[in-house]
Amino acid sequence: MATFRKRGKYWEYRVKYTDSAGKQLVASHGGYRLKSSAQDAAEAVEDDLKRGGDPSKQDVLLLDYWDQWAEAYRINGKSINTVYRYKLFRKHLKSRFDGRKLNSIRPIEWQKFINDFAAGKDRKEKTTRKRPRERSKDIVTKMNSYVRGMVKAAINERILFSDFTFGTKTSGVRSSGKVKVLDSRDFAKVKAIAIERASYRNIGALAVYIGSMTGMRISEVLALTWPDIDTKLCVIHVTRSWDHLYGTGFKPTKTDSSVRDIEISPSVIELLNKIHQEQAASYLRTGYRDEDQMIMRDPRHNVITDSACNKALHVIQNKAGIPEDKQITFHGLRHSHVSYLISKGVDIYYISKRLGHSDVTITMKVYGHLLDSQRKQEAHKLSLIHISEPTRPERMSYA
Repeated sequence: MATFRKRGKYWEYRVKYTDSAGKQLVASHGGYRLKSSAQDAAEAVEDDLKRGGDPSKQDVLLLDYWDQWAEAYRINGKSINTVYRYKLFRKHLKSRFDGRKLNSIRPIEWQKFINDFAAGKDRKEKTTRKRPRERSKDIVTKMNSYVRGMVKAAINERILFSDFTFGTKTSGVRSSGKVKVLDSRDFAKVKAIAIERASYRNIGALAVYIGSMTGMRISEVLALTWPDIDTKLCVIHVTRSWDHLYGTGFKPTKTDSSVRDIEISPSVIELLNKIHQEQAASYLRTGYRDEDQMIMRDPRHNVITDSACNKALHVIQNKAGIPEDKQITFHGLRHSHVSYLISKGVDIYYISKRLGHSDVTITMKVYGHLLDSQRKQEAHKLSLIHISEPTRPERMSYA
């Protein structure tokens, strides 16, 4: 039962209760100008106790509970990327809700936060922009869904009795859903310039050439070692990835199905043999020994970065005369490789295995518009064939 007392001008309530461990505790709060306000607050605490709530948790801060929840349910044993995302979202939550109790957040406050987050109003732009750069709808939706998961856990623990994320509307920049690729002529130019420039002193160009000829992810290209290259069968064995984001070294491939063999042309083998000889000669001169036998080491014996690969690709595209608005990133080489294979009529099931997709439906989902475009081209060819076929002359009647 609650008791009340007046301390100066303000009222305070005290509610005695027993926790789950059988310990006698007291929940109290003061600062109420009217006794009736203190009575209402005490009644809410008692109702909470009847529903199995724990008043000692009512003062938990949003950020503190986020840390507890993420550690217990989300980031334990997860990838570095996943852990980084939770830390990044925490940073954004802190910018708005630092010092706020979890149970003090109102739905309208959360909606306002999501609106501002989508609009990019918290960004610190290095360049002068008249308007903040909007975030993608995908990342905004992730932010809201992650916090919703935390809120559901808090409701289960009787810390919250309502979901302040319920009904939240998310916005942001929508992706077109179409992958950006080079057309066949520009793609051919990129491959020609890349193979011409690739050398031990220009490993970035080598990475570009391998990416364009295999469709491998940048992390897979950077992880290549000389034993991964089967020069007799003309095959690359993809068995692991390279952590180019955090520099921790080798890591597993993106998915189990990403472990695969990729057939390559003799031109790739020839170029790799040439660079292997250049690398071996350099190591012999300097006395360097590479236990990992990495392919993508520069003359300073460092595995090149993803930024170096993208820079090399940018230089090659400029050399090819490709306009800035049509240029692609290294990941675009993967898409352009697929586009090239589709244009040559290569079976989609083979393409799917070559990319390391677990199911052909993933390939269809990502590259469906390229397949549709190819179908339209084939249909157009068929229509031309029908037009060019001679018509059968009508039988003349002499009756």
